[in-house]
Amino acid sequence: MRELTPEAQQKLDAYLHRMRNELSGSKSVTAEEVEQNVREHIEFALAGGNGPIDSARIGDVLDRLGAPEQWLPDDERPAWRRAMARLQAGPEEWRLAYASFALFLIALLLVPVGIGVLLMFASYVVSRAYVELMRNQGEPLGARRWLVYPPIALLLVAMLAASIVGPAASVIAWGIGEHGFERIFDVPQSFYGHLRFQFGMGGIIFGSWWMIAAGLMTVFLRPIRFVFSPLLDGLRARHVTVLAVIGAVIATAGGVLVYYR
Repeated sequence: MRELTPEAQQKLDAYLHRMRNELSGSKSVTAEEVEQNVREHIEFALAGGNGPIDSARIGDVLDRLGAPEQWLPDDERPAWRRAMARLQAGPEEWRLAYASFALFLIALLLVPVGIGVLLMFASYVVSRAYVELMRNQGEPLGARRWLVYPPIALLLVAMLAASIVGPAASVIAWGIGEHGFERIFDVPQSFYGHLRFQFGMGGIIFGSWWMIAAGLMTVFLRPIRFVFSPLLDGLRARHVTVLAVIGAVIATAGGVLVYYR
């Protein structure tokens, strides 16, 4: 091989060292054979010219050869490394979808330590950005929806639970016991009367809140559809009206339990 500068020799040695480490456990490829092929390729690529080969030129040749890890057969690589290779070399339109799903899985594992919540939100943002990108390009998501929908769906479920149950549940929690409803209303002293009163107040509170929530959702229908697109692209005012009707029925039933004994 032609003479190399110290920097170029160091770069070549580092490349060959990584390659030998990668192939150390291979059953189908020997490091010696691959190293010989690499050296022959470099010798051929550097043919001609005068003077020692500098670091920049040997770097260009090694870049064309590819990463040292590529010499290990794909079926002998660890599963995580195969996945990363597909992510880096796969179709560009799939990479963001893979990144979103990877963030989603990591977030699920890290939720108990707190940082998972932030990663879950990051996964949602990446998914929504990908949905908008594909929409602007006029391409359907196809099978990629299985990678980008989970973060959006999980956030949607969490927001629905928080908005539909949360406020009403807080009022009911305050009202239970002698310091709540019993100070305002004439609560029956019998067990069944007391139980009936509690169920009735729960119905009034939940039903009333659902009617209020339905009104708020109608006002902010377009932002809601945008935030949870494409899952709520088909959401219309008539769908929200169903929640208001259910709330009215439950509130009425609760009133009957409370006032008609």
